[in-house]
Amino acid sequence: MLLSLLGSADGLPWFVLFCVLVLFALLASNRILPVKVFVSLAAVFYLLGFIDLPHFLQSYVNPSVMTLILLLQVSLVLEKTTWLRLLPQRLFHASLSRTYGRMGLWVGLSSALLNNTAVVASLLSAARNNGIHLPSRVLLPMSYIAILGGTLTLIGTSTHLIINGLLVQAGYPPLAFFDFLYIGLPLLIIGTGLLMLLGGRLLPQYTPNETPAEDYFIEVQVAAEGVLVGQSVQAAQLRHLKQIFLVELIRGKSLIAPVSPDTVLEANDRLLFSGQPEGALLLKAMAGLTLPGLKTDLNQLGEQKLSEVVISHQSTLVGRRLKKANFRNKFDAAVVAINRGQERLTGRLGDVSLQVGDKLVLVTGHDFHQRENLSKNFYFVSPMQVHNPLNRQQSLWAGLAFFLVMALSALAFIPLFSGLLLLLAGFVQRQWLPFDELKRRFPLDLILTLGSALVIAEVMLSSGAADIVADFVMSLFAGTGVWGAFVGIYLLTMLMTETITNSAAAALAFPIALATANGFDVSITPFILVVAYGASASFLTPYGYQTNLMVYTPGQYCFRDYVRMGWPLSLVYSLTVLFLTPWIFPF
Repeated sequence: MLLSLLGSADGLPWFVLFCVLVLFALLASNRILPVKVFVSLAAVFYLLGFIDLPHFLQSYVNPSVMTLILLLQVSLVLEKTTWLRLLPQRLFHASLSRTYGRMGLWVGLSSALLNNTAVVASLLSAARNNGIHLPSRVLLPMSYIAILGGTLTLIGTSTHLIINGLLVQAGYPPLAFFDFLYIGLPLLIIGTGLLMLLGGRLLPQYTPNETPAEDYFIEVQVAAEGVLVGQSVQAAQLRHLKQIFLVELIRGKSLIAPVSPDTVLEANDRLLFSGQPEGALLLKAMAGLTLPGLKTDLNQLGEQKLSEVVISHQSTLVGRRLKKANFRNKFDAAVVAINRGQERLTGRLGDVSLQVGDKLVLVTGHDFHQRENLSKNFYFVSPMQVHNPLNRQQSLWAGLAFFLVMALSALAFIPLFSGLLLLLAGFVQRQWLPFDELKRRFPLDLILTLGSALVIAEVMLSSGAADIVADFVMSLFAGTGVWGAFVGIYLLTMLMTETITNSAAAALAFPIALATANGFDVSITPFILVVAYGASASFLTPYGYQTNLMVYTPGQYCFRDYVRMGWPLSLVYSLTVLFLTPWIFPF
């Protein structure tokens, strides 16, 4: 039936390719939650009969996907260890280049075994307030080194496990634990050396509050029976406030801008300020102002605190208007300020549609850190509270158990999945990872996203859509043969990872690389590895990799800072990958 609608079997791969291009465009827009896009397309492919039910379900319980989930759950315990809490003490030195060298050692090696997002999150606050170097000189290198460290092992980044899962699902032998080390270690050494050489020259020196991006968008409301009703803007001392400036006043459906000093305030007027988030503290101290969504006088907030967060790639808030996000009930928090890089926001704060990378300043209540899905929705700029931290002895046993499992897996004594499953069971039994915390932080969206990505990759292979792209790549580099196609696959993957997320780039590039290698009748290993490394080559934008986005606001960076420091690192990284991969793993 489907083929008759398409006209012929030849139309099927083109239809699949069109769907994948639509997927790519939606992901690149950053306006729709990735899990919704991936799950929707996977469901369409299944309902149209492109994949049968057993293979569809198998994608969601793929061994590599399940291994990644276990690894993330085990990492929840490792985040509580004293080792990660003591790590910042070993990082910072009076010499900037030596600081980068220490990061290469400690951050790089930590990211090889732990989730690099968790590593950066645990160090973010300490790096921001290190007291020796400006945050703009250390945060971006820390992100880059975490990315480089993730390339060392099979578990260093989710991208490697996704590639391994796709490989096994396609019927090929899995990759070994240290297959990535031969190229990953030179990448870490060379990348760290480049940062030591050029970081002091290319990285900006932004002092606190000297941000090159647009100011935060801050909204408060005049309390209906507050002391400010009937006062002029000048008399209410809302002019010439430090760090913030009154831009607009919304009264009903009317917008008043600019706001005159003689404008008399009325009940429920909404005041829109532009400035630094610290300016919200000034408003907090003023009687007669309330926050939309938190109907209480700002100076009566008591012990409630300000937290600065960034909307994550996996957040369910993406695409939703702020007033529909239900912050008060969902997170025990209210948004007091929002920043979107260099884009100037206007109108009501509640009408802003949230996007990936938006920076929010939240007024948080007592239960904020107890709410579920915080880590899924936000990257924390201010430190996130760690519940039930382990003492020194518990940390030692947890670390030894983890490294024992990794060693036994690397030596092929036990499967990695089995070792992590036993380790997780032990952590739960010892109450180091309470079962309610395990449920609260279970990454269901990640399972759905990765499983759907595997479905899409399999349909691309089985339908012939991957062959179309592979033929195009081979024809594009016809004069250079397999080497040209090899470089082309890498560049394609790198372009996708800078535009969308690294995991999505790996899933979409894998079937193309596999079809290209088979088209040349050469070993698939160098083509598969170059996709893995290309998917981690995110140095040019804040949005391609989670850690880059996490340091964007606390480092006060702008887009050009990533380009300026990222292009030499990306160039050296690319040359190293393209030279070493076929040399160590020949065609």
